[in-house]
Amino acid sequence: MLVGRAPLRISFGGGGTDLEEYHNNYDGYTVSFTIKKYTWIVAKPRNDKLVQGFSPDFASHLPPTKHTKLKGIQGHEIVIAGLKEMKFSDGVDMYLCSDVESNSGLGASSSLTSNLVNVILKLQNKKWKKHEIAIKAYHIGHNILKWGIGKQDEFAAVFGGLNLFKYTKEGVMVKPIKLNQNTFQELQKKSMLFRIGNRKHSLNILQKQIKNMNNPKTNTLNALHDSKNLALDVNDALKNNDLEKFSELLNRGWKIKKQFASGVSNPRIEKIEKLALKHGAKSLKVTGAGGGGHMFVYAEPKKHKSIEDKLKKIGVEKVNFTYQDSGAKIFNITNL
Repeated sequence: MLVGRAPLRISFGGGGTDLEEYHNNYDGYTVSFTIKKYTWIVAKPRNDKLVQGFSPDFASHLPPTKHTKLKGIQGHEIVIAGLKEMKFSDGVDMYLCSDVESNSGLGASSSLTSNLVNVILKLQNKKWKKHEIAIKAYHIGHNILKWGIGKQDEFAAVFGGLNLFKYTKEGVMVKPIKLNQNTFQELQKKSMLFRIGNRKHSLNILQKQIKNMNNPKTNTLNALHDSKNLALDVNDALKNNDLEKFSELLNRGWKIKKQFASGVSNPRIEKIEKLALKHGAKSLKVTGAGGGGHMFVYAEPKKHKSIEDKLKKIGVEKVNFTYQDSGAKIFNITNL
């Protein structure tokens, strides 16, 4: 039996420039850090060539089914697409779940797809390079499941850690960012994450963004250029251990992101933002494409309780987390 684990991520800048519609014409850059929140897959081989799936997040069960009879069932679309794309024809039971709810804005769907590719490769006794795993996961999500996603989340899940990603028409480059221990500890102490919920699927916002990008009457294309340049500035600030600059850039990046499309922000998000800033947040941003999900807040530790208490009163719950450096992993369980 195998257990696959892949991390989620918090993006610090450049979101939107990892979309092919942008980086096939202009180089894109993003910076993100993976966290100790994961997607999980438990895979147990069967002897009868049937596939069975369990997805508690969607309260869904795929009964033992022949590969030729597999159809999309909510909670199992990723598994079915992955098995077919990876040409896996053996029997297997699969249990899939995530540490966060769907539409979290933390890259959970792409993490799960990357996790699945990694697990299937292990079942097939194949070994691929990390780039190959990330690109295959992206292909499944973008081209087969039609999610309209960028490439950041798959690469973040596979590589793990704090990275600057560069996107070009030719491919993706991964450049790890090394923090000294004091800076890492300060970043961790000042970071907060809140579940704000009410997020519609990011595809709607991303579709608007792509449409706006080709409309000269909007400022979306210029905002994406600004977002890309900001990611490079975030990279420099972190490499120089300058967290004051990092905080300033987070605020600037959130203002830029709001220009991508309607729906990135909304009255509820604006209310949460205003309340957090009033009670001590130095900077903040909504993770993912926007519209809801989770909000990242950066504040002095002495302000954390005040921010947490005030947001809790309006139904916004703090999510405890820590940063981590490892990407997708496979664990062999032999004693069950």
